[in-house]
Amino acid sequence: MPGTSNTKYDKMELVVIDLTGSISVPIWNGYVYALVIVEVSCRYPIGCLLKLKEEVGGAVRNVIAILECQSGLKVKRL
Repeated sequence: MPGTSNTKYDKMELVVIDLTGSISVPIWNGYVYALVIVEVSCRYPIGCLLKLKEEVGGAVRNVIAILECQSGLKVKRL
């Protein structure tokens, strides 16, 4: 499959973050941004809906804290 990596990653070695938006038609009470975070080794996705772009930093910190708490490991690369 083109564009697919065969690289193997250890748990919490790489976390990928993608922010989409602003969406032209707000969804559910004014959310216009979608934040998707994926822990690459197991492809565990977490999604967040945001109203403001300024909320991204806090949302990323919260998700990273959750991942680190659940795995008992620190994120090595974003």
